[in-house]
Amino acid sequence: MKSLCQRDGMSCGACCGLYNAEDLSRPSLHAELARRTRVLREVERTPAAFHAAAAALAVGGPAPLFPSVRVCPLLGFLDEAESRVGCLAHPAANGGVDLRDCGVYDVATCDAFLCPSHAWLSEEEAAIAAAACDDYHLYGLVITDVEFVRAALAGVAVRAGARVELRHLEHPPFRAALRELFALKEELAPGSDGLFGAFRPGADGEPVARRIDYEALGRTGGSPHDRILTCVGADPRSGNDLEALEAEVRRRLDACAEVFGGTRPPG
Repeated sequence: MKSLCQRDGMSCGACCGLYNAEDLSRPSLHAELARRTRVLREVERTPAAFHAAAAALAVGGPAPLFPSVRVCPLLGFLDEAESRVGCLAHPAANGGVDLRDCGVYDVATCDAFLCPSHAWLSEEEAAIAAAACDDYHLYGLVITDVEFVRAALAGVAVRAGARVELRHLEHPPFRAALRELFALKEELAPGSDGLFGAFRPGADGEPVARRIDYEALGRTGGSPHDRILTCVGADPRSGNDLEALEAEVRRRLDACAEVFGGTRPPG
């Protein structure tokens, strides 16, 4: 599989702790990335200077939601348009100078690590997510939640009567509808932990498997969209409203199915 970190115009900084913050909103994360980028742009490309800058940036950074997950202050923007995230200590960003040892991980760890999505997602699933998401913020939230990607695509397939294939995203209306479905990940209630998929942070900061207790919510049965709803945190602990989210999931799945028929036929 092609790397999920930097591909097809998309980039992800999840393994560097991008989403490990109490405020996960796009404006807040963008501001933090921009702050780091501005500071590191002026730092001398030496280990001593980068170590000092990284330590100072970490002190002024947002509080982590998961204390056990490291947040690297060397993650920032790789381009002037502030549209692609990546490691500002990587040799590709520094004319061949490798300063990654100055971050929260060493070079060997950074070189060897691939997130679980690389092993679990198929190349086509990954390509579909990259094609549907139009920026780093949504892409990172989606590509690191395998269960959500598969649940969303399966939900569309049930409605449309056919499996979603990469070629279908060549049809702009369908691509936009699928992007809106994926965007549930960044439209949750303030303070929601649903951004972390089928897990929530436990009392000790470690992830705990999420389950929707329909009975406690007065429901006699589960939802046909349980897989998606679980991933986006439709349970009382998350702060999201089950009924409202379920209705929104249904609306967005219907929207995908409605325009699916206009996608280009095979061949």
